[in-house]
Amino acid sequence: MYSLLYFTLKAKEDRQKKDSSDSKLEFNSSYRYTFLFSRSFKILVILLAILIGVFTSNLFASDSLRPIKSGNIRLLFPKAPKVYLTQNYALNKQNTVHLKMAYGSQKISNPRDWSSIQKDARAKQIDLVMTLYPSDIENWKEDFEDLIEQRLTNLTDLDSNLLVDCTIKWNLILQDADTTAYHAKKRDHGVFITYVDLPTPKHKNHYASVLTKCYGRNVAKIEGEKLTQITKRNKEKWKKMLIITDCSGSMMPYGAEVFLWHMLKYNKKNVNQFAFFNDGETGSTEVGNAGGIHMIKIKDHRKIGSSLNYVNSIGTKNFDGPENDLEAVIYAMDRAYNYDEVILIADNNSAIRDFKLVKQIKHPIRIVLCGLDMENNIHPDYLELAFLTKGSIHTVEKDIENFMRNDQGKIIPIYDKKYQIIGDELVNVKEVKKMKY
Repeated sequence: MYSLLYFTLKAKEDRQKKDSSDSKLEFNSSYRYTFLFSRSFKILVILLAILIGVFTSNLFASDSLRPIKSGNIRLLFPKAPKVYLTQNYALNKQNTVHLKMAYGSQKISNPRDWSSIQKDARAKQIDLVMTLYPSDIENWKEDFEDLIEQRLTNLTDLDSNLLVDCTIKWNLILQDADTTAYHAKKRDHGVFITYVDLPTPKHKNHYASVLTKCYGRNVAKIEGEKLTQITKRNKEKWKKMLIITDCSGSMMPYGAEVFLWHMLKYNKKNVNQFAFFNDGETGSTEVGNAGGIHMIKIKDHRKIGSSLNYVNSIGTKNFDGPENDLEAVIYAMDRAYNYDEVILIADNNSAIRDFKLVKQIKHPIRIVLCGLDMENNIHPDYLELAFLTKGSIHTVEKDIENFMRNDQGKIIPIYDKKYQIIGDELVNVKEVKKMKY
């Protein structure tokens, strides 16, 4: 009897435990189901997603493009580039030409890869790819400027359309993962041109019209790049320079900013002082008293643009054409010191208003002419100024240095024209013939 009672009670207890366990299980399942759709669970998921994002971004950041500021490196490019750091450049092989350049070299080893298709192609994006070794992010601009410029010069010499086309997207990509020179040299370097095909004459004509429009927009940049040839030809001859620059409105399209930027960068030790003139700030056109001349000491080539633009902006912008070039030359020479060469950067399309002041100038003037026309017609005022000061004239194509006074009858060829010294004047030979008859 006791045994029966014991087993009965035991069975009842077990049933109660089972019911209790089932109840707890049901509650836990219900709780878990509810929790999945609760606000707390959603918050937890968001937090986990953020943590995973941070982790993966740190994990893969080295393989992505990381933008940095371009600074004044933009002046080297036809259009301001985006500058990126990356561990390894990923080549897009579709419609892309790789113009190869060895590590540290500006020479294009396979120019035909582009020249063979350029008539039937239009560049859409150009990546200049280099390796940043050692990986000194703070000083990369100074380390790479020269090489960047040389590579871009060779590229635009290969195809001038790449310089003119304002629709091209430019990128400078610096690979910075390598810790040894050996591995750095193994990377892909050079220029990667992504292009679209021009399959029909209609496409080519449209592209030609785009280039025409772009040329008008980029004329200052293009002309400035051309003028740098003068710097390259004379950088060994011109020492301790006083540079006097016309900053009047008519000069702005001719690329004076780009030219001066290059001149100061490559001749930093030999550029003493700058003088900028804007043809006056009071409206006066009085000879010797027009004003608007500013002596500015500039050591950093990156400040050239702001200085030039400032002097231009405060000028009254006289629209009478002639400029106060000689007033500016005399003013600057009187206030400058320890200079050997006087460089006048002038507008060939503007006459010299105050030419009568030339007798006060006792130093050869090196005249860099901007805005020369297609026929290379040099304004007679600048020819006479170079002649009377025993100076020289410098254009994109050539340096004209054979001016000598008091050599009567001497014939001086200048481009396709001939001049003869008559008294104290340099006269076109055609005019000399007219005088004789």
